[in-house]
Amino acid sequence: MSFYLATFASRQFRNLAGSPFQLHPRFNVFFGENGQGKTNLLEAIYYLFTLRPLRPVRPKDLMAWGMADARVQGDVQGRVLRKLAVTFSRNKRQITVNGAPPLQLDDYFDGTHVVAFTPEEIQLVRGAPELRRRFLDRAVFNTDITYLREVRQFLRILSHRNALLKQDNIDSAFLDVINQQFVELGVQIITRRIALLSRLRVHMKEAYARIFPDLQIDVEMHYQSSIRELPKLQGDRTFEELTEEVTQRFVAYLQRVRTRELDRRKTMLGPQQDDIAFVFGGKPFKQTASQGQTRALVLALKIAEIREIEMRTQQAPLLLLDDVAGELDPRHSAYFFQFLEETDGQVLLTTTDLDYIRLPDIQLYPRFRLEKGEIH
Repeated sequence: MSFYLATFASRQFRNLAGSPFQLHPRFNVFFGENGQGKTNLLEAIYYLFTLRPLRPVRPKDLMAWGMADARVQGDVQGRVLRKLAVTFSRNKRQITVNGAPPLQLDDYFDGTHVVAFTPEEIQLVRGAPELRRRFLDRAVFNTDITYLREVRQFLRILSHRNALLKQDNIDSAFLDVINQQFVELGVQIITRRIALLSRLRVHMKEAYARIFPDLQIDVEMHYQSSIRELPKLQGDRTFEELTEEVTQRFVAYLQRVRTRELDRRKTMLGPQQDDIAFVFGGKPFKQTASQGQTRALVLALKIAEIREIEMRTQQAPLLLLDDVAGELDPRHSAYFFQFLEETDGQVLLTTTDLDYIRLPDIQLYPRFRLEKGEIH
């Protein structure tokens, strides 16, 4: 049984008025001019489910101007009805489930999975590597909530390591201790990314073939690491074998760049520098693919992410689609809405024009107009 967001409300979250409203278990369309709060609404819902912003911003940037805190809350219908709430300020966050703090973080998420698709992700293939790392990390987190903790621990160690490398007189013994933690956490992140990419690759190729059924050119993607000679895909390796191989190569390459890192006083390898390499017909995708083919690849990647969640959790994720239909040409838009009809989960869409929403039975679903942060 798929879960769905039954009601939602917020307080002092950006420009949202925050009044509670009910949602349909299937499709919900939010329309209005730009700047009226459509993206803010999806970001508030995304934050409720993931405890992370949809875009890389600080908590204070999610709060209404001049406010000291903000709150998002919603009733989530799944096996049982769960009331989720998050209150946060610049330096503090409080989460509750049915009015009480959960015993552990896993109890808060409890099998809820969310996939967001925004106009920025149209740049996923041709944009900065940070976009692709963020895509991978979100996709891993959706089926492995311990991953978020690992990433946060790694970033803390990375910060300590960079600070240590900037010192004039470095304590070598302390650097060795930091390096051990740096390798351990870095390996966990890289291994999970490679394993995920191996699975996504299959779903992506299937989706891309459906979008371009007459195109015989193969599309591939590989994990591109700052650590040389890492395995491109998991292949026939077990997760344990992959972890061992990544660890060996990480340690060896860390030794090779040690002198250069000390000279330049900065970390020169690690998952924070990695990327995805796309190959189209045996050549780099950026150099050979058209704009339409690029957009089709982004669609295929998001569909692959959704399929991965469905296969690993046996339920459809909540989909948050921010004005994506307006970014796609008619052919890809028609295919995407066909795919949405085939899914079973709840879908929240925003648009500036209802004509972009190509659902055959749109009149059966609620359409909410947003104006100055208020829902009508």
